[in-house]
Amino acid sequence: METGHPIVAIVGRPNVGKSSLFNRIAASAPATLPNINENIGAETRSTRKQRPSPKFAVVHDTPGVTRDRNYADVEWADRAFTIVDTGGLDIDPDDRLIDNVQAQVDAALDEASLILFVVDARTGIMPHDRTVADKLRATDKPIFLVVNKVDSERFRNEAAEFYALGFPEPMWTSCAQNNGIRELLDMIVDSLPEGEEISDRISGAIKIAIVGRPNVGKSSLINNLLGEERMIVDDRPGTTRDAVNIQLAHDNIPFEIVDTAGMRRKSAIKDELESATVQRAIHSIRQSDIAVLVLDVTKEVAQQDKTIANFIERHGKASVLVLNKWDLIEDKDNTTHPAFMERLDIQLPHVDYIPRLFTSANTGQRVTQILATALEVYREYCTHIPTPALNELLIELRSAHPPPRVKGVRPALKYITQVETKPPTFLIFGRNVNRVSQSYEAYLVNNIRSEFGFHGTPIRIFFRRS
Repeated sequence: METGHPIVAIVGRPNVGKSSLFNRIAASAPATLPNINENIGAETRSTRKQRPSPKFAVVHDTPGVTRDRNYADVEWADRAFTIVDTGGLDIDPDDRLIDNVQAQVDAALDEASLILFVVDARTGIMPHDRTVADKLRATDKPIFLVVNKVDSERFRNEAAEFYALGFPEPMWTSCAQNNGIRELLDMIVDSLPEGEEISDRISGAIKIAIVGRPNVGKSSLINNLLGEERMIVDDRPGTTRDAVNIQLAHDNIPFEIVDTAGMRRKSAIKDELESATVQRAIHSIRQSDIAVLVLDVTKEVAQQDKTIANFIERHGKASVLVLNKWDLIEDKDNTTHPAFMERLDIQLPHVDYIPRLFTSANTGQRVTQILATALEVYREYCTHIPTPALNELLIELRSAHPPPRVKGVRPALKYITQVETKPPTFLIFGRNVNRVSQSYEAYLVNNIRSEFGFHGTPIRIFFRRS
């Protein structure tokens, strides 16, 4: 992964607290993002909302929760670096999925400038710790031994045995109590190779959440976009458990893609871990600029697909609809594509403004168009329409079709202005505006979209009495 910063990899056997340490470091030293609107070329507001809180990894007692590499940019003491969380190292995996996890760990080790080797003070040295230690020493890279879960002086005294692993002075941490994290950060930045100062770096990204039901091909699409096996892909549902952030650029515009866990309907979620991963996916949609909803064209549109689409629209997010596995549709002819489009209009009528891409993560068909389409949609999402143009349209619309009377009273719409972008939001002033019907509001929205575009983005209209 190209981040532009030195990379610090967190490594260790399962359940020693790697993700908890990742969360503490990300929360203690989040990177900030400057305004990037000048790079987009659309008419936008001059300021941008502050970046949301740093991304957190899902933490659970179940071993193996973390599978894919999970990155976060960090600033500490005027230095910038990238922290990467990894799955638990299992030197002799007997499962194909776990073997893929180990490949992700190896990739993180290969790109890392510094390694944090995390062990558990409560369990003491386990045989697997010694095996991991030997593997890490073979990398010939700087290694900090982090003895985690030192929640009391008793554990620190008992943890002296970790000197036997043969690394320099261990760092004692307690993620539960937030002890030792600042000292660890000081050690990290003092040991990193020389790099750019924070003030010299250009960062910021359009954040895209890749969402959908399990096994629709979200991770495969991302791997195809990146040209590498960045995300673990497996036929079994639930392979992706956390929301994983990946940075890349398209046409010199930075993007941050968030691969999320498959979102099943609430009644189908049987355990606490899956509930946590779905909540992370929901959080990713809320924090995104654009949601890419992935559907499997070999299956019928399910109620859960409609629920996710409704959630995206309700939260005012721009979106792109990706219809994946198009290569698996046999005997395609000139009627196949129109038939699919017509069926989608019936099944998802409330999001007919969303652009649709028929893709194949397996062959790469149209996958590269996802970012190009997302960029076009983002420009629409950020567009601000001048007030005179809006009022000219309003006069035409109310002249052609005045608001219908409700209980004998006709609303009078006098003036319209755009008050917000992301999503485009309009305020209409007038008399008896509380009597504007939903059908007339839809008439206004459809004509605003027809006149000014807003392809891929929901439109909000509010009314105020004047």
